[in-house]
Amino acid sequence: MARKKIREYDSKRLLKEHFKRLSGSELEIKSAQVTESTDFKELVDKEPWLSSTKLVVKPDMLFGKRGKSGLVALNLDLAGVAAFVKERLGKEVEMGGCKGPITTFMLNHLFHIMRNFLNIVSERLGCSISFSECGGIEIEENWDKVKTIFANRSCLYIRAMRSARGDTPLGDLDFTFLEMNPFTLVNGKPYPLDMRGEL
Repeated sequence: MARKKIREYDSKRLLKEHFKRLSGSELEIKSAQVTESTDFKELVDKEPWLSSTKLVVKPDMLFGKRGKSGLVALNLDLAGVAAFVKERLGKEVEMGGCKGPITTFMLNHLFHIMRNFLNIVSERLGCSISFSECGGIEIEENWDKVKTIFANRSCLYIRAMRSARGDTPLGDLDFTFLEMNPFTLVNGKPYPLDMRGEL
């Protein structure tokens, strides 16, 4: 099955925009994207939450292991974010044998709470669903704690996720791969702190 990676910002935006329509429940995901052309004053006018909370900033460039590579900053105010971005914007990095400049960053709320791992991969006859309570940058070192099930299309879990139209969030948005690592719960609803998506 052909897949195309999309930026984390776009994965979260799609999930937030369509989750309410499909499930009747709204996700409180807040994120912002920063590029070379971003004016921080205009960004704060559009996203006022940025000036009233501690933030996480990281490249949004379709590569992983950003935390282990020193490319993620935590607990910053907006001035700290601007300095972090300015220092790294356009800087060339090498990840997985590929080199290129960092052109896009993503900003999120900082949460100091439990961190879980969730991975859903669409397959021909259903979905492989993996979960762990040990999410975050050390997930590979804790792979023995990850539980995986296969839910075929007739599974009650998959049917329960369907909207009145018969769609699931993954299927309706054409996600073939969705990973939240880590994610937590905010007001009883999933909140991806880091997310990968493929269509």
